[in-house]
Amino acid sequence: MISDDIRLGDIITEDDNGDIILIGFPYDEGVRRNNGRVGAKSGPNAFRQLLKRTGTVVNAEYDDLDIRKYVKISDGGNINENLSLEEAHQQLEERVTHLIRNQKIPFIVGGGNDQSYPNASGLLNNSKSVYVINIDAHLDVRPLKEGNKAHSGSPFRQLIEDERFHQNPSNRFIEFASQGSQCSIEHVNYLRSKSPLTNIIWYQTIRDDPLTPFQSIIKSAEEQNCDIFVSFDIDSIISASCPGVSAPASVGLSAQQACDLAFIAGQSFHVKLMDMSEYNPLVEEYRTGKLITLIFYHFILGRAKAIRDSQ
Repeated sequence: MISDDIRLGDIITEDDNGDIILIGFPYDEGVRRNNGRVGAKSGPNAFRQLLKRTGTVVNAEYDDLDIRKYVKISDGGNINENLSLEEAHQQLEERVTHLIRNQKIPFIVGGGNDQSYPNASGLLNNSKSVYVINIDAHLDVRPLKEGNKAHSGSPFRQLIEDERFHQNPSNRFIEFASQGSQCSIEHVNYLRSKSPLTNIIWYQTIRDDPLTPFQSIIKSAEEQNCDIFVSFDIDSIISASCPGVSAPASVGLSAQQACDLAFIAGQSFHVKLMDMSEYNPLVEEYRTGKLITLIFYHFILGRAKAIRDSQ
């Protein structure tokens, strides 16, 4: 019997054979190290439960766009959840490296935002030049703890200090939708000291229209033939729509803006990797989970439309 309302759960396969591969990172040790609220380790599995009914696969709003004709989606499972955080980061980097090398698009759902450095590192293992866009209320360029321990506030400092990144003048790191009330001046000055490698686009400057500047960043990367990593910390979304995070935002991106940003990212063939961090279902599961599955859906929808339009 053929359903008259096919959803993502009906078409996602459990393997690495898809064009877009979902990977779960079930760790929040990095959040604990950064003195945040734990619970994000449950994010990937809660996400999967809500993803089953997300859709629909044929979207009439986009001229009857049928995702199945253009994009295959697979669930590649979770990173082993019985490892130390350092071992989990290593395993994640290896998975991302392998998938990108085989022309797959990893989409990683956390878990803490510390996942973003191993994800970026996997891209650097494959790419000559990169743009990394961090959609986030926070900068996440804090120093490591105890000299060498990564945490949810450190991933992009690790990226910037990685010689593969900072020694290539074509690379760029863009903080997008950062909130001045959430960002230490010391961390702001750290990023300013790394210019032009880095740039901060403040939330106040884009709150009425984040899409146009985001599209400009994507276009700039495409013109320079750079591969793109979009890292989406969902605490950049206003907590009225997205309360289930480690650090909820009283102000921030709307749910529609978040979906639109993911759609734009999906439309660019230069986007090789995307992650979402800080979904904490122990704080709030359903409303937040439904939103982030919709963000994932819009990324897929964007890629399917781009492929259809290119044919």
